[in-house]
Amino acid sequence: MMTYDRNRNAITTGSRVMINGTGKTGTIKAIKADGMTPGQVRRSKTVEIDGCDGQFEPIELIRLGMH
Repeated sequence: MMTYDRNRNAITTGSRVMINGTGKTGTIKAIKADGMTPGQVRRSKTVEIDGCDGQFEPIELIRLGMH
C-alpha cells in the first residue's frame, strides 16, 4: 500500500519517516488500509512505525530520504 506524507511525498512499507511534532523517527512496518479510499487512508490512523507505539495518520509523517 502506498500513501502520501504531509508534503505529498509517496510513502510505503519500508520508508523511513519522522513524526511531526515529536521528532521521533522510524521505518514504516505496515499501512492498514483495507477498504478505504486514498483520502480516508491519508486522514486516518493507519500507519505502524517500528520503535513507536500506536498508529499514525500519514499527514503526521515526513518522509526522510528516498525509498
